[in-house]
Amino acid sequence: MMCLERKIAKLCKSPFQVRIHENKTTFLKVEKKAGVFCFHLHRLFTEAPTPVLEAVVRFAHKNDPKAKATIQQMAHLYFSLNRIAPLPLPSNGKVYDLHQIYRRVKAKHFPDEEEIAIGWSEKRPQGKFRSLTFGLYDRHHRQIRINPILDHKVVPLFFLEFLIYHEMLHAVCEPLTDDRGRTWVHTKEFRAKEKLHPYFQASKEWEKESLQILKNL
Repeated sequence: MMCLERKIAKLCKSPFQVRIHENKTTFLKVEKKAGVFCFHLHRLFTEAPTPVLEAVVRFAHKNDPKAKATIQQMAHLYFSLNRIAPLPLPSNGKVYDLHQIYRRVKAKHFPDEEEIAIGWSEKRPQGKFRSLTFGLYDRHHRQIRINPILDHKVVPLFFLEFLIYHEMLHAVCEPLTDDRGRTWVHTKEFRAKEKLHPYFQASKEWEKESLQILKNL
Protein backbone atom coordinates (compact mmCIF):
# COMPACT_ATOMS: atom_id res chain seq x y z
CA MET A 1 0.00 0.00 0.00
CA MET A 2 2.69 2.50 1.00
CA CYS A 3 4.78 1.45 -1.99
CA LEU A 4 1.82 2.08 -4.30
CA GLU A 5 1.20 5.52 -2.77
CA ARG A 6 4.86 6.45 -3.24
CA LYS A 7 4.70 5.42 -6.90
CA ILE A 8 1.54 7.45 -7.51
CA ALA A 9 3.02 10.44 -5.64
CA LYS A 10 5.79 10.59 -8.25
CA LEU A 11 3.20 10.77 -11.03
CA CYS A 12 0.32 12.78 -9.55
CA LYS A 13 0.95 16.44 -8.80
CA SER A 14 -2.41 16.90 -7.07
CA PRO A 15 -3.35 15.81 -3.51
CA PHE A 16 -4.68 12.26 -3.50
CA GLN A 17 -5.80 9.29 -1.43
CA VAL A 18 -5.65 5.60 -2.28
CA ARG A 19 -8.18 2.98 -1.19
CA ILE A 20 -7.65 -0.66 -2.09
CA HIS A 21 -10.57 -3.07 -2.58
CA GLU A 22 -11.38 -6.49 -4.08
CA ASN A 23 -14.29 -5.46 -6.33
CA LYS A 24 -13.54 -7.07 -9.69
CA THR A 25 -16.42 -5.33 -11.48
CA THR A 26 -15.51 -1.75 -10.61
CA PHE A 27 -11.77 -2.28 -10.46
CA LEU A 28 -11.09 1.47 -10.80
CA LYS A 29 -13.07 4.44 -9.62
CA VAL A 30 -11.81 8.01 -9.25
CA GLU A 31 -13.53 10.72 -7.22
CA LYS A 32 -12.44 14.32 -6.73
CA LYS A 33 -13.57 16.16 -3.62
CA ALA A 34 -12.28 19.56 -2.50
CA GLY A 35 -9.38 19.28 -4.94
CA VAL A 36 -8.31 15.84 -3.65
CA PHE A 37 -8.34 12.80 -5.92
CA CYS A 38 -9.51 9.60 -4.27
CA PHE A 39 -8.35 6.50 -6.17
CA HIS A 40 -10.49 3.43 -5.44
CA LEU A 41 -8.27 0.70 -6.87
CA HIS A 42 -8.51 -3.06 -7.06
CA ARG A 43 -5.62 -4.89 -5.45
CA LEU A 44 -4.26 -5.68 -8.91
CA PHE A 45 -2.86 -2.12 -9.09
CA THR A 46 -0.44 -2.84 -6.25
CA GLU A 47 1.47 -4.92 -8.81
CA ALA A 48 0.97 -2.56 -11.76
CA PRO A 49 4.04 -1.27 -13.62
CA THR A 50 4.70 2.46 -13.92
CA PRO A 51 3.08 2.89 -17.40
CA VAL A 52 -0.23 1.56 -16.01
CA LEU A 53 -0.07 3.87 -12.99
CA GLU A 54 0.68 6.75 -15.36
CA ALA A 55 -2.48 5.78 -17.24
CA VAL A 56 -4.45 5.81 -13.98
CA VAL A 57 -3.29 9.36 -13.28
CA ARG A 58 -4.03 10.52 -16.86
CA PHE A 59 -7.46 8.92 -16.63
CA ALA A 60 -8.15 10.82 -13.39
CA HIS A 61 -7.04 14.18 -14.76
CA LYS A 62 -8.14 14.06 -18.40
CA ASN A 63 -10.46 11.08 -18.96
CA ASP A 64 -7.89 10.02 -21.53
CA PRO A 65 -9.42 7.19 -23.67
CA LYS A 66 -5.97 5.72 -24.42
CA ALA A 67 -5.26 5.64 -20.70
CA LYS A 68 -8.57 3.86 -20.11
CA ALA A 69 -7.68 1.27 -22.75
CA THR A 70 -4.31 0.66 -21.07
CA ILE A 71 -6.01 0.16 -17.70
CA GLN A 72 -8.59 -2.23 -19.13
CA GLN A 73 -5.89 -4.29 -20.83
CA MET A 74 -3.99 -4.55 -17.54
CA ALA A 75 -7.12 -5.64 -15.68
CA HIS A 76 -8.08 -8.19 -18.35
CA LEU A 77 -4.58 -9.69 -18.29
CA TYR A 78 -4.51 -9.78 -14.48
CA PHE A 79 -7.85 -11.53 -14.12
CA SER A 80 -6.98 -13.96 -16.92
CA LEU A 81 -3.68 -14.96 -15.31
CA ASN A 82 -5.09 -15.06 -11.78
CA ARG A 83 -8.25 -17.00 -12.52
CA ILE A 84 -9.24 -19.23 -9.62
CA ALA A 85 -10.49 -22.77 -10.14
CA PRO A 86 -14.30 -23.00 -10.21
CA LEU A 87 -16.05 -23.83 -6.95
CA PRO A 88 -17.13 -27.48 -6.63
CA LEU A 89 -20.85 -26.98 -7.18
CA PRO A 90 -23.27 -29.75 -8.25
CA SER A 91 -24.92 -29.43 -11.65
CA ASN A 92 -27.35 -32.33 -11.34
CA GLY A 93 -30.49 -31.26 -9.44
CA LYS A 94 -33.69 -33.04 -8.49
CA VAL A 95 -35.44 -31.87 -11.67
CA TYR A 96 -32.84 -30.27 -13.95
CA ASP A 97 -29.29 -31.12 -14.89
CA LEU A 98 -27.61 -27.77 -15.56
CA HIS A 99 -24.67 -29.31 -17.37
CA GLN A 100 -26.94 -30.96 -19.94
CA ILE A 101 -28.78 -27.68 -20.53
CA TYR A 102 -25.48 -25.82 -20.76
CA ARG A 103 -24.17 -28.29 -23.38
CA ARG A 104 -27.22 -27.68 -25.58
CA VAL A 105 -27.05 -23.89 -25.22
CA LYS A 106 -23.32 -23.84 -25.94
CA ALA A 107 -23.59 -26.10 -28.98
CA LYS A 108 -26.33 -23.95 -30.47
CA HIS A 109 -25.17 -20.42 -29.62
CA PHE A 110 -21.49 -20.51 -28.52
CA PRO A 111 -19.83 -23.49 -30.25
CA ASP A 112 -16.40 -21.84 -30.48
CA GLU A 113 -16.26 -20.27 -27.02
CA GLU A 114 -14.10 -21.51 -24.15
CA GLU A 115 -15.74 -23.87 -21.65
CA ILE A 116 -17.47 -22.42 -18.59
CA ALA A 117 -18.18 -24.26 -15.34
CA ILE A 118 -21.79 -24.32 -14.14
CA GLY A 119 -23.58 -25.45 -11.01
CA TRP A 120 -26.37 -24.84 -8.53
CA SER A 121 -25.34 -22.22 -5.98
CA GLU A 122 -25.15 -23.36 -2.38
CA LYS A 123 -27.81 -21.20 -0.74
CA ARG A 124 -31.53 -21.30 -1.37
CA PRO A 125 -33.66 -18.31 -0.25
CA GLN A 126 -35.55 -18.94 2.97
CA GLY A 127 -38.80 -17.43 4.24
CA LYS A 128 -40.17 -14.23 2.70
CA PHE A 129 -38.24 -12.46 -0.04
CA ARG A 130 -38.94 -9.45 -2.25
CA SER A 131 -36.48 -10.18 -5.03
CA LEU A 132 -34.34 -12.99 -6.35
CA THR A 133 -31.05 -13.31 -8.18
CA PHE A 134 -31.65 -16.20 -10.55
CA GLY A 135 -28.09 -16.56 -11.74
CA LEU A 136 -24.70 -14.93 -11.97
CA TYR A 137 -21.49 -15.22 -13.95
CA ASP A 138 -18.32 -15.18 -11.85
CA ARG A 139 -15.67 -13.86 -14.24
CA HIS A 140 -12.83 -14.58 -11.83
CA HIS A 141 -13.72 -18.28 -11.52
CA ARG A 142 -15.26 -18.44 -15.02
CA GLN A 143 -18.31 -20.10 -13.55
CA ILE A 144 -22.09 -19.76 -13.83
CA ARG A 145 -24.07 -20.24 -10.62
CA ILE A 146 -27.82 -20.78 -10.75
CA ASN A 147 -30.19 -20.25 -7.84
CA PRO A 148 -31.33 -23.72 -6.63
CA ILE A 149 -34.89 -22.45 -6.18
CA LEU A 150 -35.18 -22.88 -9.96
CA ASP A 151 -34.67 -26.64 -9.66
CA HIS A 152 -38.41 -27.23 -9.59
CA LYS A 153 -41.00 -28.57 -12.02
CA VAL A 154 -42.92 -25.25 -11.99
CA VAL A 155 -39.93 -23.59 -13.64
CA PRO A 156 -40.13 -24.01 -17.43
CA LEU A 157 -37.13 -25.46 -19.21
CA PHE A 158 -37.09 -22.59 -21.70
CA PHE A 159 -36.47 -20.14 -18.84
CA LEU A 160 -33.38 -22.04 -17.66
CA GLU A 161 -32.12 -22.23 -21.24
CA PHE A 162 -32.50 -18.47 -21.62
CA LEU A 163 -30.98 -17.79 -18.17
CA ILE A 164 -27.88 -19.84 -18.97
CA TYR A 165 -27.63 -18.11 -22.36
CA HIS A 166 -27.84 -14.75 -20.54
CA GLU A 167 -25.04 -15.69 -18.15
CA MET A 168 -22.88 -17.04 -20.98
CA LEU A 169 -23.20 -13.68 -22.71
CA HIS A 170 -21.36 -12.15 -19.77
CA ALA A 171 -18.34 -14.26 -20.73
CA VAL A 172 -18.61 -13.23 -24.39
CA CYS A 173 -19.39 -9.52 -24.08
CA GLU A 174 -16.64 -7.57 -22.35
CA PRO A 175 -17.77 -5.03 -19.72
CA LEU A 176 -17.23 -1.35 -20.54
CA THR A 177 -15.82 1.29 -18.19
CA ASP A 178 -17.15 4.82 -18.60
CA ASP A 179 -15.29 8.11 -18.11
CA ARG A 180 -16.08 8.11 -14.39
CA GLY A 181 -14.62 4.66 -13.85
CA ARG A 182 -17.98 2.89 -13.56
CA THR A 183 -18.19 -0.52 -15.22
CA TRP A 184 -21.25 -1.63 -17.19
CA VAL A 185 -21.81 -5.34 -17.80
CA HIS A 186 -25.12 -5.02 -19.70
CA THR A 187 -23.73 -3.13 -22.67
CA LYS A 188 -25.52 -2.33 -25.94
CA GLU A 189 -23.81 -5.35 -27.50
CA PHE A 190 -25.02 -7.53 -24.62
CA ARG A 191 -28.61 -6.30 -24.86
CA ALA A 192 -28.69 -6.78 -28.63
CA LYS A 193 -27.42 -10.37 -28.42
CA GLU A 194 -29.73 -11.16 -25.51
CA LYS A 195 -32.77 -10.30 -27.67
CA LEU A 196 -31.64 -12.80 -30.31
CA HIS A 197 -32.51 -15.75 -28.08
CA PRO A 198 -35.73 -17.44 -29.28
CA TYR A 199 -37.17 -17.49 -25.75
CA PHE A 200 -36.24 -13.92 -24.87
CA GLN A 201 -39.78 -12.54 -24.75
CA ALA A 202 -41.32 -15.63 -23.16
CA SER A 203 -38.63 -15.67 -20.48
CA LYS A 204 -39.09 -11.99 -19.66
CA GLU A 205 -42.84 -12.54 -19.30
CA TRP A 206 -42.38 -15.59 -17.06
CA GLU A 207 -39.83 -13.70 -14.97
CA LYS A 208 -42.44 -11.01 -14.19
CA GLU A 209 -44.70 -13.65 -12.65
CA SER A 210 -41.95 -15.82 -11.17
CA LEU A 211 -41.60 -14.14 -7.77
CA GLN A 212 -45.16 -14.94 -6.79
CA ILE A 213 -44.90 -18.43 -8.24
CA LEU A 214 -41.68 -19.25 -6.39
CA LYS A 215 -42.91 -17.77 -3.11
CA ASN A 216 -45.63 -20.39 -3.06
CA LEU A 217 -43.29 -23.37 -3.37
